[in-house]
Amino acid sequence: MPETTVDAAPKPVRSVVAAPHRRTLPRPPLVLAALLAGYLTARVMIWFNGRVATYNDTQTYAYRGDPAFDHGPLVSFTGHSPRLWGTPLLYWFFPTDGARAFAQWTLGTVAWALLAWALWTALRTPVARVLAAGTVLVIGLLTPVANWDFAILSESPSINFGVLTLALLIRWTVSRSRLALGALTFTAFWWTFTRPEIMLWTAVLAVVLAGFAWSRRRDRRGWVPVLAAAAVVAGGVGWAFAITPVVSTTFQGWSATGLSLEEETLNYRLRIQVLPDPRIKEVYRDDLGMPQCPGAEQAATGKSWAIRQFAAEYKACPELKAWGERNASSSGIRFALAAPGLFASYVDQVAPASLGGAQYGKMDRFVPTKVDRFAFPAKVRLIKRLVAGIVLALVAAVAAVALRRQRLLALVGVAVLVVSLGGLVSGLLYSAGEYVRFGIQEAVFLRVGLVIAVIAGIDAMLSRRSRPGEPPASAPDR
Repeated sequence: MPETTVDAAPKPVRSVVAAPHRRTLPRPPLVLAALLAGYLTARVMIWFNGRVATYNDTQTYAYRGDPAFDHGPLVSFTGHSPRLWGTPLLYWFFPTDGARAFAQWTLGTVAWALLAWALWTALRTPVARVLAAGTVLVIGLLTPVANWDFAILSESPSINFGVLTLALLIRWTVSRSRLALGALTFTAFWWTFTRPEIMLWTAVLAVVLAGFAWSRRRDRRGWVPVLAAAAVVAGGVGWAFAITPVVSTTFQGWSATGLSLEEETLNYRLRIQVLPDPRIKEVYRDDLGMPQCPGAEQAATGKSWAIRQFAAEYKACPELKAWGERNASSSGIRFALAAPGLFASYVDQVAPASLGGAQYGKMDRFVPTKVDRFAFPAKVRLIKRLVAGIVLALVAAVAAVALRRQRLLALVGVAVLVVSLGGLVSGLLYSAGEYVRFGIQEAVFLRVGLVIAVIAGIDAMLSRRSRPGEPPASAPDR
């Protein structure tokens, strides 16, 4: 019987038709490297065109080398110094104001670059990655942000440690790395002691970490380190809260008015906010029991603050002085509770100054003026633009949650927004005077929160539109 042969399956024939030319796109790491290189170049140029600036408050953060200004230790872990120890300790490591400014500039340069990288690793799509990294790097170059690195005050450390904390938090949510968690804990702990109002931020962070640990409580290896981090951060908040009254009393030795920090702040409030406004003055008298003081009321009529003269009149009225000692720390919140409508009107009046940015450090403008003004517009446009941005951020966050993509990142952005607004209001309950300075942390973080929430929504929508069968751009949603 003859053998039967089976024909082999035909081999595929290579097409000789030339494939259409495709433009080669840069690899994503090269794009990020290019953005970071441009950013670093810009930051170096800013450094060489900046000049160190000092102010009256500088003596409470850094030694001046002059007995007329150096009245005692500036670093005390028990509160026996005029400020919380976070900023003075940073300055203690550097012998001159120029070196301190360079340290602040370096910290800020690293912080904004790390935030850009953290967002890049957290996002899925190339468009969202470039938008996020590029935008936060530009924020780090804006005049109302970068100038603080040249001012020997607490604003630069509070901004830069905050940006580092946010970057490490985002990175940890992506990697779940113990190294990232440890760095986050260390940075947040130090950040707590840069300014009293930062306690609100780190208290929220401690709650977030504790909540995450609780949600992972069945995984002992996963939740124990996170719970420990939450405990350390919460311990820092408790420590700062406990020593703040001692700091306030110690501040008296450096004060131009001879008053404690709380009483001097009250004097600014009485001079600038309360006595010049008959409606607010009536609430303080009728509801808060503030005694009359003709001398202080007369001193509050001038155009200049003249806070030393006002404080002298304040101390010359024993009843007002005694009332101030009892009510210095609580008068702001009591006023808000007694006259919420009037307090809301006051917030509306001063919020543009608090959120509008200011230039205390000496530096030449690097970014175009239009870019600065877009991010920090004039007061007449500021509130409308921020409200529109907040609405857009909330819509984007809702979209991310609905699409079940980038939900965690969107919620981080919204949380930064909410805490920024809460910090602004709580700051106005306590402080008065230099609104453009005292609200700068909230002004910066509010804009960062907007960017994170909006771009998380964009990334969610773009990744949702990926073609069927396409590989995911990154890890699954967290």
